[in-house]
Amino acid sequence: MILALATTHSPLLVDSSHRRAIAPISTPDRLLLGPGPSNADPTVLKALSRTPIGHLDPLYVELMGEVQELLRYAWQTDNRLTLPMSGTGSAAMEATLANTVEPGDTVLVAVKGYFGNRLVDMAGRYRANVKVIEKPWGEAFTKEELEAALIEHKPTILAMVHAETSTGVCQPMEGIGDLCRKHDCLLLLDTVTSLGGVPLYLDDWKVDLAYSCSQKGLSCPPGLGPFTMGPPSRSQACSASRQSAQLVSRRVPA
Repeated sequence: MILALATTHSPLLVDSSHRRAIAPISTPDRLLLGPGPSNADPTVLKALSRTPIGHLDPLYVELMGEVQELLRYAWQTDNRLTLPMSGTGSAAMEATLANTVEPGDTVLVAVKGYFGNRLVDMAGRYRANVKVIEKPWGEAFTKEELEAALIEHKPTILAMVHAETSTGVCQPMEGIGDLCRKHDCLLLLDTVTSLGGVPLYLDDWKVDLAYSCSQKGLSCPPGLGPFTMGPPSRSQACSASRQSAQLVSRRVPA
C-alpha cells in the first residue's frame, strides 16, 4: 500500500511494503549454560525497566560513581580510571589496545585459546610488532615460560587472557606482574570470563590494564565493556601520540 503525505509542493509517497504488524516481544525463559551470555539477575532486569534519565541528571552521575566503585571492588583495584564502556567485551579489548599501542611497539601475546588469538589479530591491526608464545589449548603458562619470552622479545606490553573462554583454563597470575615490572613492560589482562566469576586482585598482581564484559560473571545483559587502567599505563597513554583517546572503529590500517 502506498500512502500520500500532503506537502506544499507535491505529495510524498510512503512505501509500506516493509511495514509489519507485530506483537509485543515475549522472549521465552531460557537457562543459559554456555560461556556467555549468562542469565541476567532479576534485579538487573527490573532496573532496566525503569524510566530512562539523562546523562546530565545528578542521579546519573551518582549511579555512575556507584558502578565505578563496585567495579573497583570486583577487580580489587584502586584505579581511578575504572568505568563501564558502551560496547561489548571485544570493544573494550580494542579500546585498550588502541590507547596503548603505537605502530612498531612490540606486543607479546601469550596465547592459550581462541581469545588470545583475537588479541594477536587486534594488536596487529594497530601495527604492533606482535610476538606470540603459545600453549596447547587447555594448559596455562608457567612464570618461567613467560620470563623467557620477556627476555627474548623485550616487549612494551605483555597481553594475556586470564580465564580463556574457549577452554575454561584460568591462568595463575601470582608473580607475573613482578616479572613485567622487572622487564619494563605493561601487563594487559583480559578478564572477560573471570570478572565476577573468580576472585581477581589486579593491584596485588600489578596488572596495568584490564577489561571485561557485562553478560557473563556480572549477570547483566550484553552491551557494556568494563575497563580499568592503572597509573603507569595511564601516564604512557597520555604522554604518547595515540591513535585515539576513545573507542575507535575496527579497521585495518592502510
